[in-house]
Amino acid sequence: MSYFMVDVEADGPCPGRYSMVSFGAILVKPGLDVTFHGRLKPVSESFDAAALAVSGVTRAETLAFPEPLRSEARRDFQTKLVRSRHSATICW
Repeated sequence: MSYFMVDVEADGPCPGRYSMVSFGAILVKPGLDVTFHGRLKPVSESFDAAALAVSGVTRAETLAFPEPLRSEARRDFQTKLVRSRHSATICW
């Protein structure tokens, strides 16, 4: 069995009201060489500047990220897992 460590960055403290703006994953194995990072455009108008500052990006920058439903980040993440030959169930 393989383990992936996943981290998400959001522009606020609670799902639904705020948006996930980036996510990353790493396969837990020697070398830590299977990684992924994706960015997503916010889906709501609400944001908390202090929460967003943790991500190191501005609101204006996040608005230029790819639309979540059209984002290649989701597809690329799944492809990366397949290429690494590790099975996983991904729920969006």
